[in-house]
Amino acid sequence: MLNKRNLRSPYNSLLAHLMSSSTFEISVLISTYNDRGLVEKKLREIRAQTAFDRAEFIFIEPASPGQERELLEPFCQQHTNCRLITFEQRLSLYKAWNIGWEAATAPLVCISNMDDTMHPRLLERVLIKMPESECDLFSVLIAKQGTDADLNSFDISRLKQLDISLRPGPFFVWKRDLLADFGPFDNRFEVIGDKDFWARAHHRKLKIGLLPEVLYLYTKHPDQLSKSPAFLARRQADMALSATKTYPHRWSHTLQRQISRIRKMRRIPLIGARLTRSIYVRKTR
Repeated sequence: MLNKRNLRSPYNSLLAHLMSSSTFEISVLISTYNDRGLVEKKLREIRAQTAFDRAEFIFIEPASPGQERELLEPFCQQHTNCRLITFEQRLSLYKAWNIGWEAATAPLVCISNMDDTMHPRLLERVLIKMPESECDLFSVLIAKQGTDADLNSFDISRLKQLDISLRPGPFFVWKRDLLADFGPFDNRFEVIGDKDFWARAHHRKLKIGLLPEVLYLYTKHPDQLSKSPAFLARRQADMALSATKTYPHRWSHTLQRQISRIRKMRRIPLIGARLTRSIYVRKTR
């Protein structure tokens, strides 16, 4: 476990050594705050990845009241491709992602939230398709699930009933070396830093790609924070900050058009299911 409170140059030296000797192909950043009840679920999900040994998993736990580090540390000690970075003060989500990005040693980096779910073949499919596309920024089809009895299930009959998100925010992949040329997430944002990242990428004309397969589940909770006054105040502050940017604050129109086309095809009577059957991936090859 790396505790960043007192780490300076020794940490940088260790990181340089890890990067020079890394054999991982993708780094998965997972920030956790007050998510103790989700740790067991997330660890099962990670271990089920068919590309588990090809990936490194970086957990960032910034002074969480749930003390998830107590559950994550044994897992990271058991698996050398897992690391835990802890802090003794609260960090914003985008600050945590930036720290994870700096610590990542693989050429590709992605994010996953504790309450969302990765398809067992998510990383495997990304590692095949993103290099083929030569994209800088990449996403997959993301289905929106509620907290029903089949929570986190990738059963194809269930997936066919779920809406597909137009927004890639819950899961996306980018090249690690964008950190130097493109820059990190703007950690002044508290809510829409992912949208700002995509808006800047679109403005800078980065190559953006989509893997048209349902490989990620975004979890919608009935008591989502988006309804709370505190959340609305943070969102309003973020909107004011976005208005100061020199580029339009929007998701990639090209990506959203691709997703919208698939959504419309799914709804075509009689033939929609046949036209879109390729978007569903079985859990095993």
